[in-house]
Amino acid sequence: MYFVLLARAAEAQQAGRYVDAYSYCSSALEYAITKAQRIEALYAAAETNLVSNRKQAANFTPLEAALEELAGTEYASARLNLQALLFRFAMAQNDFQKALKYMQGALPDLRRGVNGIEQTEFNMISFARALNRLGRPAEALDLLGESKNLHSKRMRNRIFRIRVTLESLAQLGTPEAHRQGLQEIKELREALTHADAITPRTRKSAESALSAFYEKYGNFEEALGALKRANQAEEETQKLASEKARLELQEKLNVAAKDKENAQLRADAELQAARQRGWIVAFGVAAVGVAAAGAALAAAVRRGRRLAQLSSELEQQNGELERRGERLAVISRELEARNAELEQRSASRVRLLAAACHDLRQPAHALGLMAELGSDAQQEPSRFVTWLQGVRRSTASLGEMLDELMDLGRLDGGHYTPQLAAVSLAELLQEVMLHFGGLAKRKGLKLDVSHTNAVVVSDRHLLRRIVFNLVSNAIKYTDSGFVRVSLQPDADALQLSVQDSGPGIPQDKLDDVFRDYVRLNPTKAAEGLGIGLSIVRRAAELLGHRLTLVSPPGQGTTVSLTMTLSERQPQADTGNLAGDAPHTARGLLVLLENDVDVREAMTALLRRWGHTVHAGPDAAAVLAPLRGGHLMPDLVITDLHLDGGDGLTEVAALRDALQAPALPALLVTGDLDAAIASQAAQARVYVAHKPLAPRKLAAMVEDLLNAHVIVPETTPQR
Repeated sequence: MYFVLLARAAEAQQAGRYVDAYSYCSSALEYAITKAQRIEALYAAAETNLVSNRKQAANFTPLEAALEELAGTEYASARLNLQALLFRFAMAQNDFQKALKYMQGALPDLRRGVNGIEQTEFNMISFARALNRLGRPAEALDLLGESKNLHSKRMRNRIFRIRVTLESLAQLGTPEAHRQGLQEIKELREALTHADAITPRTRKSAESALSAFYEKYGNFEEALGALKRANQAEEETQKLASEKARLELQEKLNVAAKDKENAQLRADAELQAARQRGWIVAFGVAAVGVAAAGAALAAAVRRGRRLAQLSSELEQQNGELERRGERLAVISRELEARNAELEQRSASRVRLLAAACHDLRQPAHALGLMAELGSDAQQEPSRFVTWLQGVRRSTASLGEMLDELMDLGRLDGGHYTPQLAAVSLAELLQEVMLHFGGLAKRKGLKLDVSHTNAVVVSDRHLLRRIVFNLVSNAIKYTDSGFVRVSLQPDADALQLSVQDSGPGIPQDKLDDVFRDYVRLNPTKAAEGLGIGLSIVRRAAELLGHRLTLVSPPGQGTTVSLTMTLSERQPQADTGNLAGDAPHTARGLLVLLENDVDVREAMTALLRRWGHTVHAGPDAAAVLAPLRGGHLMPDLVITDLHLDGGDGLTEVAALRDALQAPALPALLVTGDLDAAIASQAAQARVYVAHKPLAPRKLAAMVEDLLNAHVIVPETTPQR
């Protein structure tokens, strides 16, 4: 009876009748004789309970008791299955500590292949997926590598492994992880070609993983394509489920109708037989016929009631299918909105690339022309000064445009984490006066900046970018009069306003001011990328600062930013970013840069400041002279992307080779990925972003040599 009940439980679970399946499993427990049979029945009941409702509270106690009974016994397979099931229970309840305990207990038996290759592979992949949820992608990749070495031929396991691998690589976010992910995608594409072995649900999960991976690494076009394919697979899954339910109900209805028809035919036959017999016998037979007819009619009534019940069930199922259709329509609309967002973001990237390619050509073109005139300018001191000023202006313009592009990319991609702190407005407004005073004077404008001792709560870099963009925009579009930066207290807040005496903004253009790549005056096109105010809007939203714009016709424009006042004073800035060159510290520097022109220029600049420099494309190139002269460098400066790998790996190799784990290091990169900054912080490497002005490089080198800069434990920001 024990085996019969378990067989019925399996059939009920296969048919989706989980209540019946659980009842059969519970009954089987009463007929269990051996410990192994009891554990098997308990496992089946718990698994049915988990499958029927993954969110309900799981009863760990019986399973844990069974697991204790199996400890040290020969039932390794049963013990492993119980631990895997307990792991699934714990993950369903988000009890990650218990889940890890059961996973660690199961891994030794799993690695010994107790349950066969396919099941072992599936469990390892499930464990790796859980590690991803816990934010431990490196450990997940190790388990996935073990599962791959099993060389299982099960196609669904193979696709499952690649999906989880892509999730891990997306979490890592490194260039090496991106390259590895592209190789995994090739293998996934090959696996998805086996149409006979792939269900729509499996295809949907695979395409969703592809979309998430592509979106993580900024390939929005591929992400959109994968998302569309996932939507198609989801629609196919819904259609198959609906069709299956409809066919099952139709079959029940057909059976009921046939039963009713047969009952009516039997009743008619009995009545006809009664008419063909004699009068005397006819009465008796008729009585029997009437009784039979009554029974048949009673059966027909019961069949009719059953038919009515099935019709009601069919109506309920149709209603459920309609509700599913409505939910599917809602999901479809959400997916369409997501698709539109991805398409808009992709189109935005295309516009950004087009605008950048056009506008960055201007200073680059000017630098190319002035490079040709450099030898001529050296012949006359006055011409040389003018030439040098032109080079610096074009370089500064190019650097400012690249800074804007980087800030917009980080804000738009959600990769900037604001560092809220007390910010002194006095220092910020002094920078505004020093930076823009000369420019305003050359245009014949009066730049009026208020004096204050106020301190606000904000992110210093983003607030500086907001104010600088507002003042720069005001000066750019004002031909005569003034530009005024004023402050107005408001309870526990402070309103900073930038006002100009320019022509103002047409009322029908006010909504376009803070959009990307908008220039209201085409004659100013060569003076920027048209994304300054877009950065202002995104930064203000991220910081929670209220942004308002007023522009009465012919009365200039006023843009105001409202910030919360701080009760704390700002921390003293230990850096010396305003310095033009190092003043006291001189050191032995190692420079790792694979670009020959950049390496030679930085080497010359560092030596000009009095440093001794050993430069090369990687750590191996500089180790020989350092070891030969028994030299210990004071600082390593490295690019991120080198020919043989990445700068962080090369810094680690250099520290290991020189046995100097505390060797200071500076990573100079144009990569804005937060994952890179986080890895650098963990490796105790300071980060600076390209383009980097020589004075800022000088100050950073000075501070690192004097041990003024403490590399943050958290993700560093620009």
